[in-house]
Amino acid sequence: MSSAKDQVGRLLALVPLIRRRGEIHVDEAAELLGVTSAQLLSDLQVLIFCGWPGWLPGDLIEVDLDALEPGGDGMIRIANADYLAQPLRLSRAEASALLVALQTLRSSAGDDALPSIDSAVAKIEEAVGDVPVASIATPAGPAAAVRRVVDSAARNGRQVQLRYLVASRDEVSERVVDPLGVVTVGGVGYLDAWCYRAGDRRSFRLDRMLEAVLLDSPVEHHEVGPLDLSEGIFRPAGDLPVVTLRLQRAARWAAEYYPVETVRELLGGALEVTLRVADEGWLERLLRRLTPHVEIVAPQEFTQRYGASIRAVRALYPPHVG
Repeated sequence: MSSAKDQVGRLLALVPLIRRRGEIHVDEAAELLGVTSAQLLSDLQVLIFCGWPGWLPGDLIEVDLDALEPGGDGMIRIANADYLAQPLRLSRAEASALLVALQTLRSSAGDDALPSIDSAVAKIEEAVGDVPVASIATPAGPAAAVRRVVDSAARNGRQVQLRYLVASRDEVSERVVDPLGVVTVGGVGYLDAWCYRAGDRRSFRLDRMLEAVLLDSPVEHHEVGPLDLSEGIFRPAGDLPVVTLRLQRAARWAAEYYPVETVRELLGGALEVTLRVADEGWLERLLRRLTPHVEIVAPQEFTQRYGASIRAVRALYPPHVG
């Protein structure tokens, strides 16, 4: 079975080959690429939908499909693909973006992946030259030590004691966890673990671990399945309270940045969203950030607390003298 990745690789090799040769018989091309003629004909049916953005007829690669039909001469002929005749080169902007992505990946990668990442960075820098890249923290000092500890604990089945910054409450907590694995979501590294303080499975951001100590005690067995990341790393419990917010156009970004359960479009570009609240202090800080472009629709208790919070903030400022 041929994967999409394999197909892309074949097409990227095939087009420059044909552009240099002018034409090539389908059987010969299939032999060179190590696939059957039927598979290569299927690839070519995909190639006609490839080209420059815009997707108009003049933007797409042209393949003489008539020659590949029964009764044709079986020769592969391609037109409108001159830009693939030579290997593509990265622009300085593209190289910079790729280096930023690699450095971000490096900040959450394990020791076994670092040589491969560093090799890729070195090759890009050698090919492109000096590329200005924004400074990004790489695993060094405490961050590297934390990553080594959690990687070792996950591999060897040992418990870890964490000092962890809970950003939603702006407090440092201490807890003992059983590591289940390390994952990367959106360029951020997380420790998937069973937390004894919470009595449940939790995900901990590596960059919020102030300290990680490898313990002698082995992990215990927990009846948990594979980590489901289909809906993101944050999965609020079903018994958490639900709040409904009306977001004006200037506050719509919150519906994309935070996990919401429902979204309803309103007139004037506003949104009505529902979300579950794990920490009321977090909700209060969010509402202050969104003021005056947010309104609590329900429940009433949150509306009252929000009103009291805003009045308390206003009381800190002297009355306006007009």
